[in-house]
Amino acid sequence: MASFAEGLRSAVRRNPELIGIGEIRDTETAEAAVQAGETGHLCIGTMHTRSPGESIPRLLGLFHPQIRDAMAWAVLGIMRFIVNQVLVRTTDGKRRALREYIVFDDALRSKLHDLSHEQWASHLDGVLLMEKRRIVDQVRALYYCGDVARDEAARYLPAGELTA
Repeated sequence: MASFAEGLRSAVRRNPELIGIGEIRDTETAEAAVQAGETGHLCIGTMHTRSPGESIPRLLGLFHPQIRDAMAWAVLGIMRFIVNQVLVRTTDGKRRALREYIVFDDALRSKLHDLSHEQWASHLDGVLLMEKRRIVDQVRALYYCGDVARDEAARYLPAGELTA
């Protein structure tokens, strides 16, 4: 295969149940992933972002501005969920996976459809804030119950929160 995107297009022709993309970090791979999703294939890809809300602008930023709006609506139509995960060190010397996620159900799609795609990130992160499902909320809870040390909690909590 000449490129990862070409491999992805070849995979679609084989009609797999699941396509593992790996990291989506260039336009060609992003376009191929969206095309695979539009043909009904379940695609799982990764991006390095700090929140589910940040993932959408990062993905859309890979597309040329002239097609970005069209790609936003295509992404909204195929997106099923976004998961953000970090591993935090715990006081027992192990690591714990913390996750924040957004499920793209009909209600969320309807709400996002009423917004411009530039507003999607703040809306998605606002949902997590309102439901207290952010990684920062989980780290805070682990810190106050003694499962995460102060220095580890400080990596995730807002500056100055642990100064008292």
